[in-house]
Amino acid sequence: MYSINDGRESSKDRPHNAEGGGSVSPNGAGLQQALERLQQENTRLRQQLELVKKEQTEYLQNVSHQLVAPLNAIKWHIENLTAGRLNEDRIRKVLRSIYSQSTLAVHLAKNFALMSNLEADHALSALREPLETIDLCRLMVNLADDFQPLGWDRGLSITVADYPLKSAPPVLAIKPLISQVFSNVLENAVKYSEKGSEILISGGHNSQEQTVSVSVSNRGIPLPVPETNRVFDRGYRSPEARNLYPAGTGFGMYIARRIVEIHEGTIEAKNDKSGRVTFTVTLSVSKLEGKTRKRGAKDSTNRR
Repeated sequence: MYSINDGRESSKDRPHNAEGGGSVSPNGAGLQQALERLQQENTRLRQQLELVKKEQTEYLQNVSHQLVAPLNAIKWHIENLTAGRLNEDRIRKVLRSIYSQSTLAVHLAKNFALMSNLEADHALSALREPLETIDLCRLMVNLADDFQPLGWDRGLSITVADYPLKSAPPVLAIKPLISQVFSNVLENAVKYSEKGSEILISGGHNSQEQTVSVSVSNRGIPLPVPETNRVFDRGYRSPEARNLYPAGTGFGMYIARRIVEIHEGTIEAKNDKSGRVTFTVTLSVSKLEGKTRKRGAKDSTNRR
């Protein structure tokens, strides 16, 4: 019905909402849905925040446990040395253990320092360290020397097959980061190898692809096919690894993968028919040229 006075629609004929309290806004239903979506998103974010807080707590507990263990061992050994109650043969063994534990503590500290930096989606050009040419054979011999004391108590031997790796050209990379990759792989092999077994380091040059590959092979905890990719996931640890070392973080292989990806290389894990687990890292000889600054004369140090 229209009013005779002004021809506009009578208020009696205007649609009312179900409550009888006024007219329905054409956007009312949309606003209600938007509010519900915001509430759902808020709930999801709060749950996610709680999960992150839980993960941070567990991570800090693992960090504390793993760093305190070697430091306590070093402290105990030093107390025995200063007490003067050890014979000469025992002193040599204690000094060897101190070296091993300090190597492990430094290795762990470097991993923890790298974690926050590598969580960002970095490109090589965003990193401060310069590129330099690296002789991977020499690097692996030096790292084998560093990690060998960790394996002595379990009768492990670390062997570097220098041929054909010795004849491979140097690769262009950030040395501290690439050293950490191979440190993580070697430390993993030492932890999970069978007593009395051998850890074999080998490699070679692919002249067609202009890459150098280094493989670290050991016999120990099996790595089923489904886990050969998952082992590089952040925080992943196999049931066997958790049983053997409950306090591990599962970050070592994740850090290795991130560093290798930044260098535009590859890292993979596989089992062979004899039951050995092999991690292989492949890096380019010169593909990274110009991606970031190279080490110059002022950068040069007498690092091995």
